[in-house]
Parts: sequence; C-alpha cells; structure tokens
Amino acid sequence: MRPHFDALYAAARRMTMSSADAEDLVQEVCVKAFLRLDEFEQIKYQYAWLLKVLYHQFIDMQRSRDRSAMGNADTGTESIDPDSVSENSQQPEDLVDRENRVGQVLQAMAILGKDNCSLVALHDIEGLTLQELHQMTGKPIGTIKAQLHRTRAKLGRLLMNDAFSKPHLRVVGGKS
Repeated sequence: MRPHFDALYAAARRMTMSSADAEDLVQEVCVKAFLRLDEFEQIKYQYAWLLKVLYHQFIDMQRSRDRSAMGNADTGTESIDPDSVSENSQQPEDLVDRENRVGQVLQAMAILGKDNCSLVALHDIEGLTLQELHQMTGKPIGTIKAQLHRTRAKLGRLLMNDAFSKPHLRVVGGKS
C-alpha cells in the first residue's frame, strides 16, 4: 500500500478540504485494506480500489458528522493549510497571489459542499474516468456528468463573483 499513500492523501485532502480529516480518512482506508490484505494483493488496479474505499469511507464520515451535533459546529479547522500551498516561486508577490487563489477556490468549494466538490476533484484533479466514478459511487454516468457540469458552472460563477475579487487600491494624496 505504501506507493499509494501520497496519492490517497492528496485525494482525501481534496475531498475533505482539511489536513486532519484527510489523515484520518487515509488511516481508516489503510486499516480496512490491511484487514483484507490477501484480497488486496490479488487486485489488479489497487489504486482504483483504494480510491473507491476512500470515497465510501468519506461518505460514511460525512453521514456520521451530519448526524452528530458536534459535526455541525464550526471548529475553525477548515482554514487554509499552509502546508498545502507549495512554494513554486521565490517571489513573495507570487506566493501571496497563489495563496489568495487557493483560498478563493477553497472558499468556493466549501460553499458548494463536499459531495459535489469531491466528484470534481476526483475527475478533474485525480483523473478518474466517468466509468471509474460510476463504479465508485454507484451513480449512473449521466447523473455524474450532470453533477460535474452543474458543480463546475457553480464553481465558475462563485470565482467570478465580486466577493472574491481583489480590493481596488488608490493612492490618496501625494503626486499621482
């Protein structure tokens, strides 16, 4: 299972939008896979199988949180994880711009909800095909296509919204 840890964590991070939840999710998946290790070793597409287990575990986690009173409380853990922003550039302005863009996308995804955004993340970022999503979720391919389209459109509208735009600064006084 070791070669799949990083990819599983990345997928879990995109689904949960939280480092702590992603770690818990990957740990649960690894425990389940370990309990079925003989079966796991015989699977041809292990990563796809692990992603399927990850997705179902994510759904179970969401349902249990929705049922509990504490699951709905705002703990402040949904903020942007500084570890998730990679430092591709040495320029501070580039880092700030990237952090702002990541923050805007995470805000928009939080508004849309984790169920919708997890499908978009699995398809557009992880590269899963519609057939693989169908096998993971059990939803018809047409339903998945429609959900992907609606979520992308909503995400685009949210990102174009003035609430996420940069403030306009102007010089007051002085020569300009």
